[in-house]
Amino acid sequence: MKQYLLLFAILIGALAGCSSRHDDIDALLRSRVDALNKASFQNRFNDAVLSEVYARKAIAFIDDSLPSYSGGRLRAWNNLATSYFNRSIHDSVHVYVDSVLNFAGSTPNKEVEQVLAHILEARLLQRSCDIAGCYRILYDIEQSGLLDDREEGMLFNLAKSEFYIATTTLNYHYRNKSIYQQAELVEEMEKRRSSLYCDYAEDMSLNYAIAYGYYVLCSDTLRQSAYLSKALYYCGENLRLLNNKDRYCTYHLANTYQLFGFMLWSGNIKASTWKDNAKEVKSICDYVNNAFSFDVSSVDDTTLAFMREATSLFFLHDDPYQRLGAVVATGRYCMSVGDTALACDYFAEGLNIVDRELSAPSDDGDASADNIQHSVAPKFEAMLYEDLLVSGCAISTEAMRNWARRELALLNYIKQNEKADFILQRQLEEANRGSATMLRFTLVLAVLAVALLTTLLLLRRRTKALQRETAMLQEAKQKDVERIANVETCLSVLRHDITPFVSYLQNDKMPEPLKREVTGQLIRTFENIKNWTNLSIPSGLQFRLSTIIVQDVFDSVEQSVNNPFPDKVALRFVKSDCVATGDRQLLEIMLRNLVNNAIQHTSSGSVVVAVEPWDDDNRFLHFSVADTGVGMSGEELENLFRSDKKIRQAGQQGYGSGFGLILCRYIIKKHDDNTVRGCRIWAESAEGKGSTFHFLIAAKES
Repeated sequence: MKQYLLLFAILIGALAGCSSRHDDIDALLRSRVDALNKASFQNRFNDAVLSEVYARKAIAFIDDSLPSYSGGRLRAWNNLATSYFNRSIHDSVHVYVDSVLNFAGSTPNKEVEQVLAHILEARLLQRSCDIAGCYRILYDIEQSGLLDDREEGMLFNLAKSEFYIATTTLNYHYRNKSIYQQAELVEEMEKRRSSLYCDYAEDMSLNYAIAYGYYVLCSDTLRQSAYLSKALYYCGENLRLLNNKDRYCTYHLANTYQLFGFMLWSGNIKASTWKDNAKEVKSICDYVNNAFSFDVSSVDDTTLAFMREATSLFFLHDDPYQRLGAVVATGRYCMSVGDTALACDYFAEGLNIVDRELSAPSDDGDASADNIQHSVAPKFEAMLYEDLLVSGCAISTEAMRNWARRELALLNYIKQNEKADFILQRQLEEANRGSATMLRFTLVLAVLAVALLTTLLLLRRRTKALQRETAMLQEAKQKDVERIANVETCLSVLRHDITPFVSYLQNDKMPEPLKREVTGQLIRTFENIKNWTNLSIPSGLQFRLSTIIVQDVFDSVEQSVNNPFPDKVALRFVKSDCVATGDRQLLEIMLRNLVNNAIQHTSSGSVVVAVEPWDDDNRFLHFSVADTGVGMSGEELENLFRSDKKIRQAGQQGYGSGFGLILCRYIIKKHDDNTVRGCRIWAESAEGKGSTFHFLIAAKES
């Protein structure tokens, strides 16, 4: 039997070892896929072709070695789609976007990857001027709540930043939003800017989008200087990021140069605004000279220098969309300054880009809707044909006729899309208004229900409050009665206790040692009055719960009590290792009173103070103060601790019922109220044989 059990244990161990080894291998394979995807992601702007290579390697590795790694596959598909987007290979973008959106499996990053695919799809529609389609996708993402602030991480931050970039770009490039709506969008993106970090490339994309947004807002003449300052600041931020060999990217540098050129070219910006921001402009020019060896100080036209440099940098990348936009913008600037020849060169290059993308001659007159939809950038292409016609670059009347036909077709296509966007916005606004009306009606009903419920609750609460107030008033009244009784008792006992001492002190023949003893007793009486009064009023001495080392209390009391005849009365504190729970200061006051009383009423013999666990209940410690003094009668013992009964006082050989014992009773009550119920004080005595005072306080729990 033992042999079978041993074999079974070995088998289980082997299986567990195999499982652990399998997990280790699986993690190693995933890390390789993640590394390839990371490399693809990092190269998406600087080298889109290399980005594609890494993404395809990741997919091939998953197919060969890790077919179940769906998260890595989705990341690779989105990387491929981004790589093709950055080269304007739009059909391939759709293939991989659809692969992500149609993925039916389950993986933790599925929702975020699908949001990223939707945003990429929206940006494709934006480029092709399908504004309604783009807006619909972004609207659905916003309404879904998938980008609410509910998680963190590189992918989630990437999705949020891409959403803001796409939304803002849609509104300042393709829609006629009011200046206030645009300002709201840009300021919202700027506010969230610091929380959207995923990598430096995305940082630069955000900086560019915010800078472009503020540049567009410069049409607001009232805040123009502030808006221009912000636009220049974010351009400068991008240049500072790019001035690092690990972050340098010609794509983002081209974007920044071009935007700075647009600002310098802008006819909306007043001379006074440029004067206000002259320092920032000079700082940017000096920075590009020092960091990127681009000297603009010696050129006649700074704007043209930045526009041409941006165009040259865009031509380092295989993205016809950016190339076409750059040559059209630079050619238009040349036209604005009267350099028609240079403008025609740029427009001719733009025509070559369009011809290559459409795979058709420039003068074939093909203006079909299908051909327009396959245009790399309908907006830029329409601008190009307008510029070709205005600049006089045409070599034939037929070419001019074809350009005009193509431009009209493109403008009509753009206008139809703008109309569709307008209709969609109206429909969504009406739907929102209907939802808002229903929501308001529901809210009114809810408010009425809440108001009714609140009224009932308030009435119930008010009834209970009145009941509590009545009880509190009764309690306060009772406390006032007790306080008045305490004051009357205080005055009565004070008069009764100090009368003998006063008469003794008035006797001139009293021996000096006895006079000192009487004086000490009188002082202790007044000290007890003070302590008792503090305990009797709410704002007086407070009960402070703590752990008490009993031996420390014994040592303190032994040093402070007055034993006028140590040769006749032996005072002894029995050593103890007990630990109590209560108020140490009050415990010392009580013991000091009991010991002083015992010494006072013992002419010879001893006073012994001891403590031990209470046999009847281990929650308590039993303290005792035993003397060999005069003792008490049964009547005196019965009336002890009662403030309404007066028995013999000092000098009459009785223990009395002055402040000392009244104070002890109050101290025990404080412990009973604040620690463990059951704390009490009592005495045992016989006339001529002495007395023992006992009390119980809580022991510290083990």
